[in-house]
Amino acid sequence: MNSLSHGFLFIIGLTWLLCEVCLSASGGDWTPLWIYLAGFVVMFAVLGCLPLSTRAIEAAGPIFALIIGAGLLIYGFNAFGASMVGGILRTIGGLAMVALGGLSFIGRKSSAAH
Repeated sequence: MNSLSHGFLFIIGLTWLLCEVCLSASGGDWTPLWIYLAGFVVMFAVLGCLPLSTRAIEAAGPIFALIIGAGLLIYGFNAFGASMVGGILRTIGGLAMVALGGLSFIGRKSSAAH
């Protein structure tokens, strides 16, 4: 996740998922917001605060990107009942985040490079 483009897309995914869970909370379902906040704390503890090796951080980044993408996909599939266009856009965003996580796994340096 050291790439600037991956980091930018990672922040977009986090922001988009936060908007989705806030909309759920405004509708009365607070559980996704609490799950998001717990995941956010764990993610930033692992990626930024804990003294972990670079290899561990580069392994955790794509995992969190896949989790964000899965969350966006869940919201995308649920949105098809209200709006076809909204469901398609959310599904495309979720698939992009899943692809980002997959590409990050492929683009990781080998353990010998560390």
